[in-house]
Amino acid sequence: MKTRYLSTFQLILLALFAALIVVAKIALKLPLKLPGHSGVFWMAIIVVAAGVVPRRGAASLVGLTSGLLAAILGLGDFGALETFVSYLSVGLGTELALMLLGGADRALSGAVVGALGHVAKFVVKWATGALLGAPAGFVALGLARSLASYVIFGALGGLLGALTLAALRRAGFFAYIAEKR
Repeated sequence: MKTRYLSTFQLILLALFAALIVVAKIALKLPLKLPGHSGVFWMAIIVVAAGVVPRRGAASLVGLTSGLLAAILGLGDFGALETFVSYLSVGLGTELALMLLGGADRALSGAVVGALGHVAKFVVKWATGALLGAPAGFVALGLARSLASYVIFGALGGLLGALTLAALRRAGFFAYIAEKR
């Protein structure tokens, strides 16, 4: 009979992936002046997390935990609440994409999952700007460029995550983890 809950080991793995997302956000800065460029790191890590712990809710839990950590550490553009919601939205968007596509174990599905998960963060950023009263012309002017950037970097991150999962599978990581339980 299958258990319906995450094991302690799986929760620890997901917490480590959440911390890795926050560390990557702090330490890995690309000198690109494009919105959403950190999605390469975010989406790769969250896709790998969802692949290593292939349970429903894993990506959402990583988004929730990384959002709490990022809000506590003061990361983000518009304060703790917006930071928490944007990190959570990445997890929820990734979770939804994983449910629709059935997984991110192949390159194309990984790229699509990454793009959809990262677009969820874009929607939160756009909604925050609209709620805070950003001028409509300013928002519309940068909207297409920003959306394209979020899709591209999210897809690259998802592709990187899918390739990482394939490499882990070839290296015998999943067999090793299964025997250690």
